[in-house]
Amino acid sequence: MIFIICDILFLAFKEVDNMQESSISEKIKELRTDLKMNQKNFSVAIGIRQSTLSSYENGVVTPSNDVLLTIAQKFHVSLDWLFGLSENKVQISTLSDIIWVLLQMNESNELRYELDINNKLPGDIETETQKWYAGLRFYGNDPEHSLNADMCNFLADLQENRESLESYFTGKDMFDMWKKQTLEYYTSKPVTHKEIEELDFETRIRKRDELLTQKFSNNEQK
Repeated sequence: MIFIICDILFLAFKEVDNMQESSISEKIKELRTDLKMNQKNFSVAIGIRQSTLSSYENGVVTPSNDVLLTIAQKFHVSLDWLFGLSENKVQISTLSDIIWVLLQMNESNELRYELDINNKLPGDIETETQKWYAGLRFYGNDPEHSLNADMCNFLADLQENRESLESYFTGKDMFDMWKKQTLEYYTSKPVTHKEIEELDFETRIRKRDELLTQKFSNNEQK
C-alpha cells in the first residue's frame, strides 16, 4: 500500500512538473511574440543561442532559474507569470518598470497620449500658481486610437474610486474588488504594437522635411 501511494505521489508531482514546463515554454513564446521579436533577436537579448531558445519554446529543455530571472528583468515581467502562477504579467518593483510600461504604451497602435510638461518656471521657483509638473493626456474622441476612450473612462473611474478610498467612504476590500473587476473587463481589449521604422539618414531627413512643410502649411491655413 505504501509503495502504491508513493507511486501515485510521484506521478502527481511529475504531472505538475510537466504542466509547469509546458507553461514556461508557452509564456516565453507568448512574451517574444507580444514584443514582436524573432527568435534571433530575443535570444541575443537574453544572452543565449537561438537553438537554445527554440528548445525552450518547444518544451524540449527547461530554462534555468538564471535564464528565467534574466527574462523577467530584461522584459519587466513577473516570475510568477512565467511559471504560470499568476495572471499579472508585468512586474512593478522599480521606477524602471513603470517607465518601461509607458514606453510600451507609446508604441501601441490603439493608444496615444500627449505629454503635458511644465518645467520652465520664472527663476526656477515654484509658486501657488506655477508648479513643476508632468502629465499624460489622452483624447477620448481620437478617431485614430480606438482605446483612448477606454483609457479616459478608466482614469475617471480610478479617480472616483481612489478618492473614495482615501476619504474613507470605501474600504480596501471594495477597492480591491473594483481593481479585479476592472482588470477582468479590459482583458478583452487587445493592444498591438507598431513597428518603428529603421530609416537611413537621407530617408529620415526627407521625411522630417515633409513633416515640417506640412506643419508649416497647416499653421498658415489657421
